[in-house]
Amino acid sequence: MSNFFEFSATSEVGREFTPAPQTMETRFGTLEFPGGYPTDETVKQVYDELDLQRATQLYLDMYPALSSHGLMKGWVRDLGMTDSSQINVTADRLDSSALVLTGNTESLYAFAVFDLKKDGPMVFEVPPGVMGPLDDHNFLFVADIGPTGMDKGEGGKYLLLPPGYDGDVPDGYFVLQAATYCNFSFIRANADVVGFGDKALEFYRQHAKIYPLSEGPRPPVVKNITGIPWNSLVPEDAGAFEWMHEIIDYEPAEAFGRELLGRLASLGIEKGKPFDPDARLQAIFEQAAQQGVAMSRVIAFDCRDPEAVVYPDRRWESPYVTNNSTFYRDDHIALEARTVFHFTADGITPAMAAQMPEGKGSRYQTTYKDADGNYIDGTKTYKVHMPPEVPVALFWSVTLYDPWTRCELQSQPYPSISSQSDPAPAVNPDGSVDIYFAAEKPDGVPAENWIKVLPDRGFFVYIRYYGPLNAFNDKTWVPNDVELVR
Repeated sequence: MSNFFEFSATSEVGREFTPAPQTMETRFGTLEFPGGYPTDETVKQVYDELDLQRATQLYLDMYPALSSHGLMKGWVRDLGMTDSSQINVTADRLDSSALVLTGNTESLYAFAVFDLKKDGPMVFEVPPGVMGPLDDHNFLFVADIGPTGMDKGEGGKYLLLPPGYDGDVPDGYFVLQAATYCNFSFIRANADVVGFGDKALEFYRQHAKIYPLSEGPRPPVVKNITGIPWNSLVPEDAGAFEWMHEIIDYEPAEAFGRELLGRLASLGIEKGKPFDPDARLQAIFEQAAQQGVAMSRVIAFDCRDPEAVVYPDRRWESPYVTNNSTFYRDDHIALEARTVFHFTADGITPAMAAQMPEGKGSRYQTTYKDADGNYIDGTKTYKVHMPPEVPVALFWSVTLYDPWTRCELQSQPYPSISSQSDPAPAVNPDGSVDIYFAAEKPDGVPAENWIKVLPDRGFFVYIRYYGPLNAFNDKTWVPNDVELVR
């Protein structure tokens, strides 16, 4: 049809109008509208269902902000942060005691929180040789730090401005405008840059600072958090809706939009007002959270988006289904692609989503199923065959995660093997590497080629490629699927 008048003229619905029936069967009961008006029972049924549907959809739509909230809340609550000057460093790598979505066991992280409502414009002095994203409270990308950021890997001073800031902006900074008051960053570095343990802590003490622009530099508090349990996970019960209220009550309304704020308000979640749900609504929140989690598990672990699959004859999928960090597809946001990522991972940055120049950035692939299409089972033995000459400028790693938490599988402190492991995995005569997954070490398999799993649950596998080369980008090098051994 070429214009509105043509397609309207051919509409199947004419001048006659057929109303919906006065009695209808639905999955939540029989609804009755005698004379066109609802009965008292129908009113109750419809409002209960309407509130449940809205709450369930809010759990999905707010998940990115909830996950961001969980990261910052966990660092403050569990790691003793008192202000933005504290830098939490996994100086001996990120181990499985931390509940953080698909955290990387190989890189040394430095975690930072910025509260622009409390401190105003904040300065983040970053050292050379580090990389990572700076994201906001909605888990939206603000900036990259490092080789793909404004400092180009040379380090420098980033200045983060609060929402609505109209004050003076001094020269000499990489200036960023935030949309929310709370923001966070986790920069990563390899041990050959910062060292392990005390060396890593001293590196950040000497080369990194976080302070309000109005105060000037102050020594950072640098803390080693390897081995300290902390929890960043979003509640899977009614507590998630308390978090929603915390978020919108602290942040500017402009960060969310009137439509989303309207849906929240319809359930008693409003900025500047107390959150006090009655027993009926509290029960709905409990059910909505459970349904939202169930939907998220299905969306993430059995993704129906054809773009999720990386190779046509393999099970490997991309956490960034749309191959971009906005989850934009044409003129819309791919909602399920957004759920796939945020339910299973942290850290929004184009450097991990889009193909970068050869040797730059990083790319991740994951699988929940073996080569036969069955979910991976902790009672069985599997292997993944890494063909020779993995095309990376830096290193590759294989890490296992728990589908219940989407965090490192707590079968051992570091459930991973990488090309920089010490001791290194044994290499086959042709240069390939076989990595085994089992609850007990298979006979004849070197210990350095085995990752222990838990027999009471499944697990899923990530391969990370740091500095991917052209053979990875053009898919002339392809990893094998996870294969069932027995």
